[in-house]
Amino acid sequence: GEVLGFSGLVGAGRTETMRAIIGADKMTGGEVFLEGKKINNKSPQEAMENGIVLVPEDRKTQGILANLGVGENITIGSLKKNSSKLGVINRKLEKEMEEKGIEDFKIKTPNAEKKIVELSGGNQQKAVVARWMATQPKVLILDEPTAGLDPKGRDEILGSIDRLHRERGLTIILVSHSMEDVAEYADKLLVMDGSELRYFDTPKAVFRHY
Repeated sequence: GEVLGFSGLVGAGRTETMRAIIGADKMTGGEVFLEGKKINNKSPQEAMENGIVLVPEDRKTQGILANLGVGENITIGSLKKNSSKLGVINRKLEKEMEEKGIEDFKIKTPNAEKKIVELSGGNQQKAVVARWMATQPKVLILDEPTAGLDPKGRDEILGSIDRLHRERGLTIILVSHSMEDVAEYADKLLVMDGSELRYFDTPKAVFRHY
């Protein structure tokens, strides 16, 4: 139920660590525990089934599906959830999920059919977060969620993170090179510093350290 900031300089291995947690990259050491139970995610799909999802850093190549509309980008991660045992998609459930995602994240779009590439970067990012939130995760990992966004888009995304944390008690790992972002929104902070992992129970304390 906390926001854990995860920071460090570019190249420190932040993204690689998160990808290893969800099974996108092979782990060479360490263990992952969720709710006291050891898990071994062999793929992002398995991680999602265990309740851990990752919003990747590269929104354009790993986040959005450029040829699809806003609504489809939101529901694409929940096809199984919205389908019958025979694999027939329940369009009513999909429509409800699309509308909820657009409303919850205040995505500025004339309709759910609007091509996602025609939206601003901030609204594209909100749609990607809405996609993974629709899977009802236990842990939401956000890798550089404000990358490439203007100040308004940054505030909207981080504001949504703060709201999710407060309203739903969602556990969030906020990965960012920006000490300002994590100091403002994180409850606790881990900093990758060379071969060390430094812990701060008060994120603002990082400014006194560095």
